[in-house]
Amino acid sequence: MPERHRLAAEPRTVLGKKVRRLRREGVIPANLVQAGHASIAMQVSERELADLVRAQATGHLVDLESPDISEPVLMDSVEIDTLTNRLVHLTLRKVDLTKAINVMVRVTLEGRAPASDNSELVVIHHLQEVEVSALPIEIPSSLIADVSDLVDVGDEVVVGDLRAEDGTYEPLDDPDVIVVQVTAARTVEEDEEVDELEEIPLEEGAEPSEEAPEGAVETPTEAGSS
Repeated sequence: MPERHRLAAEPRTVLGKKVRRLRREGVIPANLVQAGHASIAMQVSERELADLVRAQATGHLVDLESPDISEPVLMDSVEIDTLTNRLVHLTLRKVDLTKAINVMVRVTLEGRAPASDNSELVVIHHLQEVEVSALPIEIPSSLIADVSDLVDVGDEVVVGDLRAEDGTYEPLDDPDVIVVQVTAARTVEEDEEVDELEEIPLEEGAEPSEEAPEGAVETPTEAGSS
């Protein structure tokens, strides 16, 4: 297994909407959660957290170092502002190292698919992540999908074909779920045409309806952060 990343953290006294001030100072609010206990408010360096995100440490153990806690914890999730691409919040989780947990592990492609050299074929990567069960110290860095045998339409790699880059795991997704698949380029184009909404002109003299179409959802213009 690769060497674990380290993450320095400090206790956090700034709570609620006031955490915006922390972010302006290059500090990201975090919470350490544990089943059956109240979460612990912490804060970490934005630069250090960004390095861990780029190293794809999310979903893996990191060595937490703080004045009160020094132990491996799961870097459970990272919230990122989709508009600014800036870090917003970090959730860490205490886990029992002797018990398996469920996590999402990214899928990486290995090799070159011969089908990609054929202009009439398209190689589609359907699943970017797969849910697995693994001991915290055995969570794979990634799951490998070997695409070197993908030659013609219908060739595919399924969950059951994946292998761990390191560590050991049990897949929670159906082994027959498709991860990578070869399809005809024409089929892909036809599907995209079907997905496009056809603009239907109003009949002459008709007035547009002010009533929202059935199933429409109002999209808020602002998203609050906590």
